[in-house]
Amino acid sequence: MRSITRRHALAFTLSAAAAVRSAQAEERFPQRPLRLVVPYAPGASTDTVARLIARHMGDHLKQTIVVENRSGAGGTIGTGEVARSEADGYTILLGNLSTLVLSRFLFRKLNYAPDRDLVPLVHIAHIPNILVTNRDVPAANLRELIAYLKSSPGRYGFGSAGQGTIMHLSGELFRRLAGVDMVHVPYRGSQPGLQDLIAGNIVMMFDNVPGTIGLVQSNAIRPIGVSTEVRVPALPSVPTISESGLPEFVNKSWFAICVHARTPAAQKINSKKPRFTQ
Repeated sequence: MRSITRRHALAFTLSAAAAVRSAQAEERFPQRPLRLVVPYAPGASTDTVARLIARHMGDHLKQTIVVENRSGAGGTIGTGEVARSEADGYTILLGNLSTLVLSRFLFRKLNYAPDRDLVPLVHIAHIPNILVTNRDVPAANLRELIAYLKSSPGRYGFGSAGQGTIMHLSGELFRRLAGVDMVHVPYRGSQPGLQDLIAGNIVMMFDNVPGTIGLVQSNAIRPIGVSTEVRVPALPSVPTISESGLPEFVNKSWFAICVHARTPAAQKINSKKPRFTQ
């Protein structure tokens, strides 16, 4: 993920500088620090990506980029804050599949409309997801995990980074395809969930690979499978979930940078504003 992010960092800063440049009073943009809102808790993959982007963007624009974590409600609180911010280019969002696409189908009362309130500037990266378990779960692979869960229907919980996130839906898809009865346990971001996973308060969890790879490599948690079509080069010994017995299980996350839809220059760049899609 680090190499992907760095490769896109300069392209993003150039796009962002053009998109948010004021068409009114300011001769040079930016004239003060920018806010990069991350709608999740510190330490998660989204937060890691944001801080890499902020460093490169700050170097390019010769200005401070302040990363602000606004977690809660599956990322919709921070996203809504950007959607309601002043359209001057000084508040930007690191959005993802969950906050920009899935949220409008999952939340009855959403405090923003992605296609109306936000403009995507640049795609940052696709990120594979991974299924991990507590080390004490007596299952070394997917088939053993499914058998273990089926032995006690409704007893075990799976964690996620929040209600309506791709991690939550990954768990629901797994529950449906595997035919297991589990309880969803949402957290305010991935890190609290991973802490509970290590402690044994939940038995399994889906998360982005970058957010879990350190814990996997240190044997703090057990990897069961990745969600992509092929194995992840950073974890070559971890099979895909599809090759392990659930061939229909394939998904991944993505990140994109957005600004308020009424930002003047952004409207010019996105005269044919693309819709957020999967």
